[in-house]
Amino acid sequence: MPPEFPRPLLPMPRHACYAMPKQGDKQLHLKDNCQLKAQKNLKLRALEPLPIKETAQGGKMQKNAQYFESVIIGTGFSGLLAAIRLQKKNCNDFVLLERSADIGGTWRDNSYPGAEVDIPTSLYSISFIPYKFKKRYSPQSELLEYTNYIIDKFDIRKYTKTNQTVTKLTYHEDTFLWHVETESGESYSARFIIDTSGVLANPHIPDIKGAETFQGAKFHTAQWDHSVSYEGKRVGVIGSGCSGTQVVQTIASKVDRLTLFMGKAQWIIPRSDRHFSSVERLIRHLPGTRHFIRFAVFAYHEVRFLAFRRYPLTSWLSKFVKNIYRKILKKNLETYIHDDTLRQHMMPDYELGSRRVIPTNMFLPALSRENVDVDISGIERITPTGIKTKEGKDIPLDIIVYATGFYAYSNMKKALSFQVYGMGGRNLNREWETEVVSYKGIIVSGYPNYFKVNGPNTGTGHSSQLCYMEVMTDYTVKAICAIKRDKSIKAIDAKHKLQTEYIAKMKQKMSKTVWQDGSCTAFYRKNMTGEVTSLSPEPVVTFIFSRKWFHLSDYNLLK
Repeated sequence: MPPEFPRPLLPMPRHACYAMPKQGDKQLHLKDNCQLKAQKNLKLRALEPLPIKETAQGGKMQKNAQYFESVIIGTGFSGLLAAIRLQKKNCNDFVLLERSADIGGTWRDNSYPGAEVDIPTSLYSISFIPYKFKKRYSPQSELLEYTNYIIDKFDIRKYTKTNQTVTKLTYHEDTFLWHVETESGESYSARFIIDTSGVLANPHIPDIKGAETFQGAKFHTAQWDHSVSYEGKRVGVIGSGCSGTQVVQTIASKVDRLTLFMGKAQWIIPRSDRHFSSVERLIRHLPGTRHFIRFAVFAYHEVRFLAFRRYPLTSWLSKFVKNIYRKILKKNLETYIHDDTLRQHMMPDYELGSRRVIPTNMFLPALSRENVDVDISGIERITPTGIKTKEGKDIPLDIIVYATGFYAYSNMKKALSFQVYGMGGRNLNREWETEVVSYKGIIVSGYPNYFKVNGPNTGTGHSSQLCYMEVMTDYTVKAICAIKRDKSIKAIDAKHKLQTEYIAKMKQKMSKTVWQDGSCTAFYRKNMTGEVTSLSPEPVVTFIFSRKWFHLSDYNLLK
């Protein structure tokens, strides 16, 4: 069991989602208020109330823990959305905890050469926060500008504490509060936890023999060392997924020699990309035009879901479209890849969509350059001067880049970057190692008032993740407001039976998707080959309407 946490009074929130009682109702309100109950209990024990004082960050100090009504963990898009939705409901007693020195999430961290989004930014953006994007598929720099624009527009920095790496969350049933511990030693208590820590925030670095002996620079794409120049150097890139292809096609013309250590073949499909003129940007920014373009792009990507879900009436269309992409890829490989063995290796032997599709027009031409080599034999070990392949070749390198992705929900020991203890000392980390469960992908039975945005089976394999984030943060804040409206409710806990039924339904739907194809490994599967634990088997429209309304009847009400 986690150590006992001093029982604090519940301070009255300064801003609430419901109207404050009138003077005539004050006594009735106090009777329902858990602060009065706590005071009575303390008097019976002949104890003095714990000292409470304002802090510079706006929280209330409970001994060594700062109290906030809501603690948001993470400052990526989902964390910003949670903060904005709380603001809109006048629930301003919250803090965002960020483990890094600055806020920003994905596009702050992924600053490697060539980093850009693979969904059009007309859809990969927050629906109610427009921006004059310069390019159809925006690069990292512009997405970071958009992130900072949101942060400044809603004054998020004043609610944020950086360099706060959360290490443990503990729920205290006697106070209905969560206790938050951090690596820095600072601690917090909160009624609600909104965990928006990113699924793609924990880099996966493979354990390769001899890595510690390498005398050059080595780093993951999400931890790119910009102090190291790659121009005129010998660079090895391990991995050929989305980040690997973007790095290779961007730096190939600038390095002395580039060696790509390629794993499994990828579905590489063409895409149309272009920069917008200043006039286009102005027109596209107009409300009517912007909404129409967003809807059109949304509809296009939503229709694509037919290719990932095996619907009986549309299976013929899915096969027809996939066959077209197969022919396109085969033709492009014949044009750019002249080595027969490599060309055969790069033709996927699994169904399109089973792994993440890579839209690019530049990767294959980059591989055809004279200064680019591709190794498909595998890595035997890393040496002090480079990499030795399984074919016995010693490849001299100055820089090694790990383009090896993230853990997501493939390794449950890495999925949660801190320990979470719920009712009765239950540990979510251990439970998820056995089975990854949740209700609606947001809340887990046994962990009251803990909302996990981007929880299990809430990722997208066909559209914009921001669409899902908007839905999950909206549902979370609706839940918080519903709890606060009924002053007798202290917390909610998902009904175990409903959660079990929900999980069974998700598994049944997932079994009809290409993602659950047993012949393919992918980062969104448990242990890479097991159940799909990251992606949602629902199209965006279904995901939206199944979470549009919050029902207290779905939950056990803790009073």
